[in-house]
Amino acid sequence: MTASLTIQDLFKLILFLLGIGVGTYLILVLSKMNKILGQANDVVEENMKELDTTIKQLPDISYNVNEITRETKLAIKDLEPEINSLLYNVNSISGHVENITGTIENTADKAGKTFDDVTDNIVDTTYNLKYGSGTIMDYIDRVKEVIDIIKNLLEKF
Repeated sequence: MTASLTIQDLFKLILFLLGIGVGTYLILVLSKMNKILGQANDVVEENMKELDTTIKQLPDISYNVNEITRETKLAIKDLEPEINSLLYNVNSISGHVENITGTIENTADKAGKTFDDVTDNIVDTTYNLKYGSGTIMDYIDRVKEVIDIIKNLLEKF
């Protein structure tokens, strides 16, 4: 038995086999989709009561959201002047704190310089007393000078 096969017959056979493969694949996909839809249907049936309750509450929820939004807008509108005033006060207080800090820094600097001057004068006087020669009257005069210097420096401060 001899059979002749033409190219046209060969292409028809290939297309027929492809059609069978695609059809089989389509049947498998539809079967899986049917299972998924069945599971989704089961979930919906199990939760039907909760879904109905939620759907019935949606208008109330929507109304509450709208009320909250409206009240928030009103509160922000009412608080806007106070917020601006508060920001102004905070900025003003910050400026005062900077001024106070600068004043304290200047005072501390002056006190440090005065302390340095007093220390230098006491050291100078001590060296003069140690290495200088003189009578008790010279020493008393020098102590008076130290007291006058300290007094003058404290008057500056």
